[in-house]
Amino acid sequence: MNVFAAGTDVTLVVPLIDPSGNTLVVDAISYGIFDQTGEEVLALTAHEEYGPGSETVDIVVPASLNTLEPGTPQALRQIELYCTIGENVITLHANYVVSLPDPLVVGLNSFGTYAALQFSAMSIPNLRGWEVASATERMAALIDARLSICRLSFTPFNSRPSQDSLFFVPEGTRETRYPGAEYVGDLSDMTPEQFVKLPARFIQALLRAQVVEADAILGGNGIEAKRQEGLVQDDVGESRQVYRGGRPLQLPVCRRALSYLSLYVNFSKRIGRA
Repeated sequence: MNVFAAGTDVTLVVPLIDPSGNTLVVDAISYGIFDQTGEEVLALTAHEEYGPGSETVDIVVPASLNTLEPGTPQALRQIELYCTIGENVITLHANYVVSLPDPLVVGLNSFGTYAALQFSAMSIPNLRGWEVASATERMAALIDARLSICRLSFTPFNSRPSQDSLFFVPEGTRETRYPGAEYVGDLSDMTPEQFVKLPARFIQALLRAQVVEADAILGGNGIEAKRQEGLVQDDVGESRQVYRGGRPLQLPVCRRALSYLSLYVNFSKRIGRA
């Protein structure tokens, strides 16, 4: 799907071909534009510049219709073309995406900008999937990696422990390994404003974990993927593979990503009476 910069004019050249691949001889065209939720962006409009019999039609969408709502890094534009052929009307579709220059928004769909994540990747060896992927593939994997990391349970921070706590400090606050005072255990619930207030050490761990998890999504960690399938022995000679019985432990993220976050992740699950 084509991607265009938000807030710019977009021109699409749409072939007048039906779903079966037949060229249409169209008399007149009207079109409407909708976003990814189906909300109307442009009401039904007659295409006055279309010349009957043309095999393509140019749809020009002004910049004012390609803006993004605050906090939205990307949006879909769906164009519905109503082609009049005699007494019949055939509907065709053309879609594109409007996007920020960097669709990774800190605290919204990523733990860092694309540039910051690339910088983190420079200090991480053996990113086989990451190194061969395109920028578009990397960004899609990074967004997916962030969702996986958010499924982990992190240790919340109690900035003012009571006097019966082992961590009670009469003098006030002190540095701890916990994420931060505004953090409640679920990263996906944080606003971008809250996220940037987390300790720098924790954010750096999240950046590195996001990169290596994206690398795993891009196929860079084939050995671990086989182990997750239960492979315990893989002999090259004679092509012999042995799988364990039962299902291996499934984690939200790869073990390499988890290693960067192990200091902050809460692995304990407690059941208590309400």
